[in-house]
Amino acid sequence: MRFLPLLLLLAAIPARANMASPVEPGTPAGEPAAALQGLRVARETLTLDLRPLGLGRPFALVEAEYRLVNTGEGRVVALEFLALGDDVRAAEVWLDDQPVAATPVDSLRVPALWRVATTTPALDGDALPYEAEDGVGAPRGLRFAVALPTGQHTVRVRYRVRPGSYDEGGHPNRVWQLAYSLAPARLWAGFGQLDVAVLVPEGWDAAASLPLRDEGHQLVGRFPGVPGDVLAVSVRAPMPPLRLPLRLAGLVVPLLVVGFVGWLAGRLAARIGKGAGVAFLGSLLGGFVGAALFFGLTATANDLGDSSAFGYGRMIGLLLLGAPLAFLVGTALAQAVAVRTIRRSRARAARVPV
Repeated sequence: MRFLPLLLLLAAIPARANMASPVEPGTPAGEPAAALQGLRVARETLTLDLRPLGLGRPFALVEAEYRLVNTGEGRVVALEFLALGDDVRAAEVWLDDQPVAATPVDSLRVPALWRVATTTPALDGDALPYEAEDGVGAPRGLRFAVALPTGQHTVRVRYRVRPGSYDEGGHPNRVWQLAYSLAPARLWAGFGQLDVAVLVPEGWDAAASLPLRDEGHQLVGRFPGVPGDVLAVSVRAPMPPLRLPLRLAGLVVPLLVVGFVGWLAGRLAARIGKGAGVAFLGSLLGGFVGAALFFGLTATANDLGDSSAFGYGRMIGLLLLGAPLAFLVGTALAQAVAVRTIRRSRARAARVPV
């Protein structure tokens, strides 16, 4: 009974953690707005690179290239990109392939027509809740100015964002989420074509809110004009490859160990001329070792992946039900093997002539 408070404490800690919100807010990102009024964007190439997630790096790269057409007099355009995550200084800007100085800004005005996604596409089941970090009240960002003479020019911006995530505990891996607001582009004088590429780690599941084609490790699409207010993306790592082998090992290895301990206890009891009562002490040890192996291997299998919620209920079930049941079954099996071993040893001894 003295161990009951400890068991309750171990069960309560994961339970409290599991009650936390499964939604982890992400960095909002999207198109610049008013500064491009009066300018036509002949073409935009938007690349959302989520491959760093596959390397254990909790950020994505956004690169937007704009082919701008200035049909009027030369002008200086000030552009602002919102909420570039923690590492704003890592952002890079080019005008016609020449680097442009950019300044991090702690608070930027929210562009007109800004749209924040509230969901991202489902990978299985229903759409997933999504939140943008701190809303869009006073986001951080990047500001830079480019001189645009009459004619065509290319402006390219590359920066990092921190994806959000949804972790409902139904899969060993969480769903990473990224939302990019396209709506401010409706304020521009014209918008010709949008090329989109979402780069995904190899083997990951991916879904987008726009009709993109799956071309292996990327989702791609080409659209005339602005195809929607928001491009929302969901990606998730595949099932950990070791999870099934570990779960199978959690069943097979304890059985083998329990059987061996039962056989060894029976042999020792028979050798010293004792019966099943003495062998039961060994059977108890076999049941304990088998339960420990079952718990350790199964808990390790459940803990694979990056989901912080997936193993909570399973851990409680293993601790309060699975391990005790494994101990009882293991002890009974070891004792059955021990009794059989004792009987066979006695039968062999009875057939040996004195």
